[in-house]
Amino acid sequence: MTPPNQTSNFGFLAEHDPLFVELATSAERAFASDPNTTLIKLRQLGEALAQHIAVLVGISLDEQTTQADLLYKINRELKLEPVVRELFHTLRIEGNKATHQFKTHHKEAINGLVVARKLAIWFHQSFGKTGTQFKAGPFIPPADPSEQLRKLQTEITKLKNELQQANIDLGSSQQLNELIANEKDEYEALAHAMDEESRALAQQANTHEKALNKQQQEYEAKIKALQMQLAEQDEKAQASQRQQINRNTQAATQHIVLDEALTRILIDQQLIEAGWYADSEELTFRNGTRPEKGKNIAIAEWPTEHKGQKGRADYVLFAGLTPIAVVEAKKERVSGLNG
Repeated sequence: MTPPNQTSNFGFLAEHDPLFVELATSAERAFASDPNTTLIKLRQLGEALAQHIAVLVGISLDEQTTQADLLYKINRELKLEPVVRELFHTLRIEGNKATHQFKTHHKEAINGLVVARKLAIWFHQSFGKTGTQFKAGPFIPPADPSEQLRKLQTEITKLKNELQQANIDLGSSQQLNELIANEKDEYEALAHAMDEESRALAQQANTHEKALNKQQQEYEAKIKALQMQLAEQDEKAQASQRQQINRNTQAATQHIVLDEALTRILIDQQLIEAGWYADSEELTFRNGTRPEKGKNIAIAEWPTEHKGQKGRADYVLFAGLTPIAVVEAKKERVSGLNG
């Protein structure tokens, strides 16, 4: 069932708790002017979903319980499939980076929204009234004000590589100089637009924060009440509930469709954590990315040829100028990122 008149990509979470929807819509609302906040709110959404699951399976938690510890305990009880663990993990890691590094990138934020929605759908199919019959409909991405700037930067990189291969002085290229000038104009326009929207959103922020704080308090009270209610159940009833939750979450996992775009987001994240420069949209052979001395780069769409058949590898990992591995991003219906 697709919820009627759904204005947010996460409106269906209202069935569980208003806090979930407020965190998700706050993430969407902040996207254009402050994608850094988008990732922080999505991390908080992941934490709230994990707390909800933990209480239902009888896992104790308090203010000192970290998200990593909580996910470990949930996995121990429910034996979550790798794809679900990776969705939770990605929101936690990206949210932490946004909190501590203060980086603002729209691309990372839109990826975070994609990951969060996939996790939210899994959660809703696991714990919602309609179970796996729920159909969320397509994800509607917010407008990305930095998209045109990224396209210009890609064109500049590609042209630089072409000029270098042709042994042409970069400074003498009129086309390159025009692109760089356009890039400067785009950057200034983007900065101005973000500044204007930030001022407009600042006027709304106080009201939204008050609503969020109230919902946070109500949610914490709800969690404590649920913990007390479950504590009163006998061991047999608790075991039966855990078994039912396990069946529901496993069934929901079978309905996760890892399309190629989401698979690449998760693989990019894994490669970056492992110390590689990775971006399957920007760092591609077609865009002019090439191996560099002293850098570990995962170059996407690298051309291949085998027995006269030409193709493209999803990623080739270069340690400096040496290719050391090939990674293929395959679409899967359930668990597993294939490499």
